[in-house]
Parts: sequence; C-alpha cells; structure tokens
Amino acid sequence: LFKPAWACPIPTHLSGLHRVSAMAMQTEAGPHRLRLWLVVSHLATRACRPEAAPPRQPFALDVPRVTQEELAVNDTLRSGLHAYVLKGHVQKHWKAANWTLDYLREKIPFEWVDFYDKNMRDQSQKPFLFKFKEALPKFQQKTGVPRYMQLRLSLRGWKRLRKDFQPLPDPQIFWSDEEWITKCMRKNEKPDVLAIDNFYTTVQWKFLLIGEKGTSMFFHQDGTASSSWQAQLLGRKKWTLCPNTETHLLDTRIDTFGKEDLTHSKFRKALCGQVTVEEGDLLYYPGYWWHHTLQLDTPSVAYTGALVGTEADRDDIGRDRRAHAAFLRDMEGKCSKCWHRGDPERKCEDISQRWPGAAPPPLRVVCDQYFPECFKLWDEHAKTLTGKARRRGEL
Repeated sequence: LFKPAWACPIPTHLSGLHRVSAMAMQTEAGPHRLRLWLVVSHLATRACRPEAAPPRQPFALDVPRVTQEELAVNDTLRSGLHAYVLKGHVQKHWKAANWTLDYLREKIPFEWVDFYDKNMRDQSQKPFLFKFKEALPKFQQKTGVPRYMQLRLSLRGWKRLRKDFQPLPDPQIFWSDEEWITKCMRKNEKPDVLAIDNFYTTVQWKFLLIGEKGTSMFFHQDGTASSSWQAQLLGRKKWTLCPNTETHLLDTRIDTFGKEDLTHSKFRKALCGQVTVEEGDLLYYPGYWWHHTLQLDTPSVAYTGALVGTEADRDDIGRDRRAHAAFLRDMEGKCSKCWHRGDPERKCEDISQRWPGAAPPPLRVVCDQYFPECFKLWDEHAKTLTGKARRRGEL
C-alpha cells in the first residue's frame, strides 16, 4: 500500500479522500490512481500549510548612544526633540557614580518612599509609604518578589545630593531648575523655599528610583510636557521609548517586553525604540514620550530630573508649538482642580494630611503668581534652541 506522506495531521474533511486514494492504489487504474493521489496530496498540503507569522513591533526608532563631544555638534539631539543616551559623563565627572544604598540612607533618611512590595507592572499596584530609613531594610529583605521604590526628593533632600550631580553635561540643553526657579519663585526678595519645595514634591520634579532585577514600571507617558533625563547610577535598565505622535496606537496595558504584545494590532504599527542603559549612562527623552522600563540588575539605582524650556518648537502638541507653553497649560490644569479665581477656598483634598508622604496640592502662590513669572524665563531660554535649529535647517 502506497500512502501519501502528509506534512501534518490530515483535516477531517480530507480523510475520506485519503481512503479513496488508498483504494485507488490497489486497483489497476493505472495513471488515474497517481493523478488522484497527487490531487489529494495537493489539497492536504494546502490545508496543512502553516499560517504566516503576524507582523511584530520592529522597534525601528533609533536611540543613539553619543559622547559629550558628539552631542555638542549634533543639532538634532540638541533641539531636545529626540531621545538619546549620553555615555561617559556620569562615570567621569559625578560623585553619584560611586553611590551605595548605605550612602543614601545616611544622606536622606527622612525622605518619603513609595514602596511597591509586589512590583509596579500595572496601575493596580499601590504603594506603602515609609521614610527611607525604614524602607531600605524592607527592600533588602529577600522575599522572592522584586520590589520597587520611588523617592520624590524634597528641597531639603536635593540640597544634600545636588553636589553629586555636578557638573551637568551641557548647561544650555541640561538647563536645570536651579537656573530659573530662585528667580521666579521669590518672596521678600528671597527665594521662596516653601514654594520651591512644594513644586518639587507636587510635580514630582526630582526622583530617585531603586529596584530589583525584574521590576518594571508600566508603559505610560508623563502627565506634563517637561522633558526628562535619567542617570543610571547602579545596575542596568532596559527602556522602550515611543514619541507622542504614536499615542493613538499605544495603551498602558501593553507589555512592551513581553512576546505576546509584540504582535498587538496597534502597537506593532507604532514607531518605537528599545535601548539598554548601562551603569553610568544618561538617557534623555522629550516631554510626553511614552516609556517603559525593566530593571536588569539588583540593585538598580537611577536619578531622574525634569527639564522645561529646553525643547525647540514641535508639531505634536497643538497650535502653540512651544513645549514649555504646553507644560504651563498642564500646570494650570492641575491648579484649576484646587484653586478657582476669586475664591480663597481650596477645592481639592490635601491627601498628605491623611497619608503622610503623599504629594500635597500645589500652593496658590505657585499657581497664581510664580508660574507666569517662570514661563517668561522658560520662553526666553527656549528661543535660543529654536533659533539655532532653524538656522541650520533642523526644524
């Protein structure tokens, strides 16, 4: 008996033909039985042919790794409109490159920590609030589940750490708040330290992020148009980055590091990139960009700073192309939830009263007086970036 060799199990609707083929082989049908066998084989092969693999997210967006010298002559990156990794500067210049967890406990034991004891892979995970001196021993106790800590640095904490981040790579494009905040938040001709501290903690302007291998913060975009830079001080971290223009294709439920979501019907069409940030690297990305992180080592320690007034005009944020104008609108939106013009009563709850360590509401003086004054400084600085980019044809 001569039987066709099927590449896969024969579908039910072809099993009858297979029997007919077998019977034909035992007759004197001559060439007819061979013809019948070829027909059956062809039908079975078509039925068993594997489906083509669905398209996958290609991560085609390039996130270049550059030195400080290369950054100095690259106007595309200096415009603030593209993500990149700066290598070499942190290790060469910063004391923060030598940080340990014990050092941080000595410097900022009083800072509040959002402690995620079961990772932070999705938005449903809620933190416990501890002082850092209490959170660190809990973090160092191994439980089998990776933990993650976020510290919103207060003005007091920042003053204790800021020397460890000097000098910044480029004063023009890493134009930090220390260049403008004491000029526009002033009371009685002195910096308004209460207002500055409120801004830091309310807007979450300065972050320390400490995690174990396997911890991840869910895929998201920040709620304000400030751009961000993150220095990886201990360990390595993998990033997914997608521009704001891809928002219609993205969702916070997408796991950009999982195999299943790489074929997501929308995500696979988005222009995104992935990059691994090594210990001592510094990653920059523009405001409103989507990002997803995965810690590759234990411990992973990183510092995140925010920037405003450091992006050239962009086409994806509405009629007003100025990113710092979008940031001001974001702040005004947050302020409007708490303060109404002409009404002295605050309209939002101060959750820090119920949960010490939670972010307080913005102060009225910050909303009504200081933000408009700060905007003038942001606008003045941003014009220098947009002007240079236009002259060189980058915009």
